Amino acid sequence: MSHPEQEVVQRLGRDGLARVLDDLLDQRRLVRLANTCGLRYPGMRTQSQKRERILQDLVERAEGEDTTRRTIFRALKKETGAAARTWARLGEPEKLERVRAVAEAAEDGQLGLHLFLLAQDDGGGKLADGLTALLARPDLRPAPGNGAPADETVKLKRELARLKKRATEQQKKVAHLDGQLAKSRETARTTKRDLIQRKGELAESRLLVERLRKELRDARGAEEEAAAQAQRAPSDDALDKLARSVRRLSTEQRKLTHAVEALGPPRGKAAPVIDPQQLGSLAEGLQALQKEMAAFRRDRRKENKETTQQLDELRAEVRSYKTAVKKRVGGPLSRRRKGEPERVGVFVDVQNMYYGARRLKGKLDFDALLETAVRDRRRVQAKAYVVESKEIDQSGFISILEQRGIDVHRKTLRVRADGSMKGDWDMEMALDILDAAPRLDVLVLVSGDGDFTSLVQRVKLMGPRVEVIGWPRTTAKSLIESADAFQALDRNFMIRGERKRPKPAADQPDPAPQKSAG
Repeated sequence: MSHPEQEVVQRLGRDGLARVLDDLLDQRRLVRLANTCGLRYPGMRTQSQKRERILQDLVERAEGEDTTRRTIFRALKKETGAAARTWARLGEPEKLERVRAVAEAAEDGQLGLHLFLLAQDDGGGKLADGLTALLARPDLRPAPGNGAPADETVKLKRELARLKKRATEQQKKVAHLDGQLAKSRETARTTKRDLIQRKGELAESRLLVERLRKELRDARGAEEEAAAQAQRAPSDDALDKLARSVRRLSTEQRKLTHAVEALGPPRGKAAPVIDPQQLGSLAEGLQALQKEMAAFRRDRRKENKETTQQLDELRAEVRSYKTAVKKRVGGPLSRRRKGEPERVGVFVDVQNMYYGARRLKGKLDFDALLETAVRDRRRVQAKAYVVESKEIDQSGFISILEQRGIDVHRKTLRVRADGSMKGDWDMEMALDILDAAPRLDVLVLVSGDGDFTSLVQRVKLMGPRVEVIGWPRTTAKSLIESADAFQALDRNFMIRGERKRPKPAADQPDPAPQKSAG
């Protein structure tokens, strides 16, 4: 009873088996097969032996030992498993056509494969003739040890293929390192930009504090001066004393008049004639004193009125300074009345949301997004930031956002001369959020970019609560931890049935690439 591996080796012969091993196994697998078959070279390692010697020893052992023959047969079947399944599905005409093509082209690496496939095929007839024709080819590698030289052209081709493969691997490594370098440069630029911004904010805050301190000192000085003037001015008690003195003088004048009349002549006698000049000086003095008192009262009322007005102006100015200070450090401009719904502002980073949705092979449903962001609160404003590319028409997508009451900010992707691209909204979004924060109770940031972490912390100091909505896998951990609440997006926020539709005109477009170095 014959075994299939013995029949295959017999059909191939020494030359055919050597060619099959040489074509199907590289040096590493050939050395491993030799070790498995028990080839030993005293004093030397197997991988140090020449390829021709290893092939010769394997062929010789396969002819004389069943164990080596089976081991070689299993190794070759494993190497040609996929090709054997394809070969089994072919009809005899197609197999003959392939054999004819290999015989004519003499393609490197295909001769050994087809020799092994034909040797396994027991169809006989024309296929057996095809195997005989291939074994009779003049360029078939003779069995090692017969004295025939190795085919230098095949060696050169194999070495060239190896060098090309190594060059491809090196190019991939270089491309990977270039990408890592670009990311590192971008991170360095971002860090430097943030540092400059923080230094500017610190300098601005210091100037603001100094100006407010100076204004507060001026206000206190003006208030103290007004208080001192009020103390220096005569009081109402002094005016009352002066008025009492005037009344006392008037009373004394009347008493003096009665006394003069009593000293006059008795009745029946003519009254002595009193010279009016005797009392003229006294009457004139009293009139002058009354006029002076009236003028003094008018001046006193005028001064009191001016002092009160100045104090009111100083109090109003101090209140305005306090309001300005609260506004600078983040105090709200207006408070929500009791019973009114919370005021919500929604800011959407469209590019960040698109690339998160693309991981789930879908597109974001902005109706569901707005409903989750606003809920039962009052939407004050909603803004979306889009980067446009000249090659992609996004007018339909932008029209859909505008129909939902979203204020769309658009920016065209800019391509530099070196091929890098610039197109992000981080700075503009941060400025818009800082401007809108004093008028909001809740700020909803729809993004996963970790660059917004410092912005979220700054907005929370200004008063509003900050909620972040984003994809769990693409949202930075620092952004989630800094927010008051985080809403994770999932497939419930995707457009349902979107894959079955033929791509409607108003569907979300493929936006421009995200920000790159710049």
